[in-house]
Amino acid sequence: MRHRGHISAKERKKRSQLAKLLHGRRFLCGSLVTMARTCGNPGCKCMRGEKHVSLYLAMKDGSKRKMIYVPRKWEQSINSWVQNYQNIKKLTDEVSQLCLQRFMEGKESER
Repeated sequence: MRHRGHISAKERKKRSQLAKLLHGRRFLCGSLVTMARTCGNPGCKCMRGEKHVSLYLAMKDGSKRKMIYVPRKWEQSINSWVQNYQNIKKLTDEVSQLCLQRFMEGKESER
């Protein structure tokens, strides 16, 4: 196994942040969508234009898109889990770019 000294301090820091997120927190691969709907009840306020607003989790299930209702008591937790996923995705992209840069530098030094 190679020593970590061949990895830049910047990449080690990003990898450490990524590991903490992956191992220490929950995450959901999706996004949150606020939707306004009418319920269809003739006496309801939504029939006068005041629609019911609720939060949904949009996720991919294979090739299909799913919209899952998020109960109000779960909104804060689910929002945090989705934000954790966004941070994981961002850090993964950054580490990938650093690895690509290291690869390209290695290719250039071989020439």
